[in-house]
Parts: sequence; structure tokens; C-alpha cells
Amino acid sequence: MRNQAVKQAPERDAVRLGAREGLYPRALGVRFVYLPRTLRLLHGQGGRRTYRGEAQVERGRGLCSRLFARIVRLPKAHAGPIEVEIDANARGETWTRRFGKSAMRSRLVERDGLVFERLGPMRFAFALDLAGELPDAAASGVMSLGSAQVTVSSAVMPAQLADEPAGATHGEVGPGAADPGLSWRLVRVRALGLPLPSGWFAGVRAREFERDGRYHFDVAAQLPVVGLLVRYRGWLEVEG
Repeated sequence: MRNQAVKQAPERDAVRLGAREGLYPRALGVRFVYLPRTLRLLHGQGGRRTYRGEAQVERGRGLCSRLFARIVRLPKAHAGPIEVEIDANARGETWTRRFGKSAMRSRLVERDGLVFERLGPMRFAFALDLAGELPDAAASGVMSLGSAQVTVSSAVMPAQLADEPAGATHGEVGPGAADPGLSWRLVRVRALGLPLPSGWFAGVRAREFERDGRYHFDVAAQLPVVGLLVRYRGWLEVEG
């Protein structure tokens, strides 16, 4: 009977979060309720959805940088509109990001609390951390989710955030690092199924955050010796 109750607990959490099959609620668990509203809307819905906004893409100019970017199918340099299509189901999510005439498509799945993203022949495994200044409601363990309120009785603040000074951010990427959101922490990389040294990818950083009620993203990747591969950042209109 006890094992059955333990098994049902994550299911109850998913129901309370309003996204039983969501990739991000599964990866984050009860921490999902602490995300800003626009991140919960973007990551808490199933089906196919399209979001639009503005983005800037910077690309490395070296030969090795251009070659690697082509292999991984990174977007070309761009400044202007972006369209992001998310096709989410119980098995995972397919993201198609369109930067003008350039497109980048990746497949994301969740396993054992990690998010795995496939880009071309590469597969990256990320841990998701709460980042930036958490909402005041986090102190009381009560968060509003749509028309309902969710009460959290367990401690969910990551240890690294609890130990950092105010305004510091794990996996910081550029300006706005204090804004509340998610930090993507790279833990493993494979190419064609073969593991690669994680130290090669220490320059991979990614953040999603909310500022002035709008969803923002900031992603950067660089390699030792090779230098900058790509950095893309911008915002999307997310309405619920």
C-alpha cells in the first residue's frame, strides 16, 4: 500500500501543476510552480503551438566554427523576427526555431530528471535549475497557477541558489541574469552515440527568464580554441 502511495505522489503533483504529460513539469517536479508565469505557459501546455517575437543571432567567423555550426545545424546570423513552433506530446517535444530564412530544429525528451536535446548528430543532456530572483511567494510555499493556488510543503530551492548572494545566478548568461527563470546546465554530450569530454563544452550557457511580463531567452555556445559558435537571444510573446 505504501509503495502504491509513493508511486501516485508524482502523478498527483502533475495534476496539481495542470500538465500531467509535460516534459518540463516532469523534469522540474514541484519546482515547476516557482517559474514565472510566461515560462509556465510556454512549458506547461501540450499540442502544437507557435510563438513569435524578435531575436538576434551572432555566429563565429572562424573556419572550424562555421564547420561545426553547419554539422550541428545552428542558425545563421540574424537580427529581426523569430518564430518558434513547439510540438509537444507525452513522448517529448520538437522545437523548430525560424530566424528569417534560417531554421534550427531539435528534439527534446526527459529522462531521470534531465532534458536531452538532439541537434543533428549531437545529443546534449541538461539539468534544469531555478535561477535569478525567485518570487516572494516562494518563501511561503504558495504559488498561483491560473485560477488555482498550489501549496508546496517540501523544500525545493536548489542548494547552489540558497548559498549564493542576492542577485547571483548559476549559469549566468549576460545582462538580465537576476531575472527569474531557468538555467540550463550541461552535464553530458554525445556525438553519433559516442561520449565527448564535457570540458570541451564548458562554454555552453542557456537561460530562459521573464522580464516586464515577457518571455526571454539567451543561449551561447563556444568551444576551446574554436571560439564562439553561436549566441542567440531575444523574446517571444506568450499569452495565456
